[in-house]
Amino acid sequence: MKLPFACVAALALFLPSQALADCDITDALLKQAYPTAQQGDNGLLVKGGAFDRSIQPDKVVCKAWPYRPELVLAAVPLLEASPPVDGENKGDVEIIVADLATGKPLARRLEKGMAFADAVRFEDMSLDTARYDIGAGLRAFGLRTSQSGSSQVDPYHEQALWLYAYDKGRIERVLDGLIVERFNGENDNDCKGWSITVKRSVKLGPKGKSAYRDLTVEQSVVNGTAKKAGDECLSDEQPAEVTQFTLSYDNGRYRPPTGVKPQSGDGDISKDLFSSIELEGQ
Repeated sequence: MKLPFACVAALALFLPSQALADCDITDALLKQAYPTAQQGDNGLLVKGGAFDRSIQPDKVVCKAWPYRPELVLAAVPLLEASPPVDGENKGDVEIIVADLATGKPLARRLEKGMAFADAVRFEDMSLDTARYDIGAGLRAFGLRTSQSGSSQVDPYHEQALWLYAYDKGRIERVLDGLIVERFNGENDNDCKGWSITVKRSVKLGPKGKSAYRDLTVEQSVVNGTAKKAGDECLSDEQPAEVTQFTLSYDNGRYRPPTGVKPQSGDGDISKDLFSSIELEGQ
């Protein structure tokens, strides 16, 4: 039996056909959102700012919003066009709410540093239009980001959920990348090793102290080991440890209970609540 985490680092790439199925107005949206962009060798080139940015249209994720059928949601990766350091790439993601009929942007939010890549690579994104009715007449939408490490002996994968509220012509981030799936491990490149998998699901809870509903998070943690037995690689997983906690809205963000730190600080990834992605000027 092979290591359960041996193939985790080999993540599926985002398929352009999936993007185009939901993004029939991609061209119109990009032309209006980035009117000075030029066609380059690697997609659209947007000059100016701290560095020139490249947009690959087939990496743009876009989805009609069932809650507001006249609107479309989009997330545009803006990657450093000519990174000076090999293997390191600066990158931002722009969140856009646009008119479905014309592609005209109605609101935008730039998340600086969201698509940064070095030893841990920013992989892909998807839009989540589940019913996140966080307040009276206010439904948030989600962006799920994925990133992974390049090491085979220290595999790493993370998926995080970011929630945004579109209200009064503005996009506000209300959840800072809650980790909904994380995998860590270590092995000797010949079977022997350990792994830990954390998965979280999010549900709406009751109304909290503010006008917003709490988020109830159920967490599952599975520890695994693997060892060589002759020519076989035997793996073993402990029963899942299931716990639950609450995130409450306070001063513009969903935050953990008092006394609970967003990051463990002691290397215990099951205690890390939010993504390792570091946004500039949060």
